[in-house]
Amino acid sequence: MEKDDIDQLFGHLEGGFDTETPPAGHEARFLNKLAQQKNKTTVHRTPVYKLRNVMAIAASVVLLLGLGWVLLDTPSSPGATDTETREETTYPELARTQHYFSSLIENELKKIKEEANTEDTRIIVNDAIIQLEQIESDYEKLEEELQKNGYSKQLLNAMITNFQTRITLLQHVMEQIEDTKKLKTERHEENRI
Repeated sequence: MEKDDIDQLFGHLEGGFDTETPPAGHEARFLNKLAQQKNKTTVHRTPVYKLRNVMAIAASVVLLLGLGWVLLDTPSSPGATDTETREETTYPELARTQHYFSSLIENELKKIKEEANTEDTRIIVNDAIIQLEQIESDYEKLEEELQKNGYSKQLLNAMITNFQTRITLLQHVMEQIEDTKKLKTERHEENRI
């Protein structure tokens, strides 16, 4: 019964949809534009995806290390206090993790600086460097607090979040650079037409 109602509705509306015809040569212009889009080279975004994958893996490693410290942290000798044992086991791991992330961030920052070959991209990179310096100073404050107050889960989480923030910032900067380059390329192509 519903099908009959729909058939009747469309039967009444038949011929009412096509009120205008396209201008002459419309199909040819459409096919030309379609052919041009097929011939355009696509901008490969592999650096961002590679950066995201590396950064996601690195963040996961830090998170797992942090969870391992919290879950597997036991005193090594009966006379050692909980704080002393945590400091002995945590700081070497923290130093290795910090070194790993710092070198990873430094390498990615070098890649980003190499990509910054226009005035617009240099402005983006310079702004990112200023933001990274601020985040680094926040991390140094966290380190000082760690030295002063000792190990705490909350402090470890703040340090991990600091690294993740830097990673996210670098990802965002790389995306902005690629978008800027893509826009310049598109504008240049439009100007030639």
